[in-house]
Amino acid sequence: MSKTAQLDSVAAPTERADYSARASSERPSSLVVATMEHWWVYLIPVALALAAYAVVPYDGWLAHPDRFASLPGDLIRIAELSELFAHGFGVVVVAVGVYLLAPKSRVTIPRFVACAFWPGIVAQVLKFQFARIRPILYFDAQSQVNFPSDLTSTWLGWFYNSKLNTIYVQQSFPSAHTATVWGLAIGLSCVFPRGKYLFVFVAALASLQRVVGYAHWPSDVLAGAAVGILCAGALQQNWGLGWLLGRLEAKLSGKNGVTSTQ
Repeated sequence: MSKTAQLDSVAAPTERADYSARASSERPSSLVVATMEHWWVYLIPVALALAAYAVVPYDGWLAHPDRFASLPGDLIRIAELSELFAHGFGVVVVAVGVYLLAPKSRVTIPRFVACAFWPGIVAQVLKFQFARIRPILYFDAQSQVNFPSDLTSTWLGWFYNSKLNTIYVQQSFPSAHTATVWGLAIGLSCVFPRGKYLFVFVAALASLQRVVGYAHWPSDVLAGAAVGILCAGALQQNWGLGWLLGRLEAKLSGKNGVTSTQ
């Protein structure tokens, strides 16, 4: 082998290693996440969906005011405040906060905002198709609850009256607020991994609020969480909308030549 050929054989792997290291350091943090195949993207939503199905017969017992009588008042108030992060306004506030306080993470804003809004849209579409009466409708003028003994009566059916379900009190299933807050929690956890337990805690509180506030049955909240985690998790993958978001992040970061593969 010639001396030139020997040098080439040594230089090539070194150049590839240097390029890999350089690309890894230049790649936006969310792009690294976007290439990871998370088992929870599918397993956890399936488990939550099964839990929602199993809980349906016990919705009335779980959502009864007696279940919350022993909860600390401060916990209830904190849960009520956490609803902000399950609302579109809260998502915008978080996005503005990241833009102002974490300039290096600005390129990730489109992805985690999509992680919040996309599940909320999917849940809302499901609401239009499945009509279910909200728990709040079963309270009388004196705030006394009278849940039906047979909760199957809360379900009005698929495409109730052969039209889209646009009536608020019939849009209990699934919880769009829950889908939004869990989508936001997943999106933010992938951008700021150190805060993942905080984001999950806030999402759990917001989910509790939907039940404590009698806006949804527990099974609706579990189903909403399943939608949120599934949709947000899918956006972290390197295909479909996740792939498009990765391309957008690469352009926003000014590293168009860097791919999102690890």
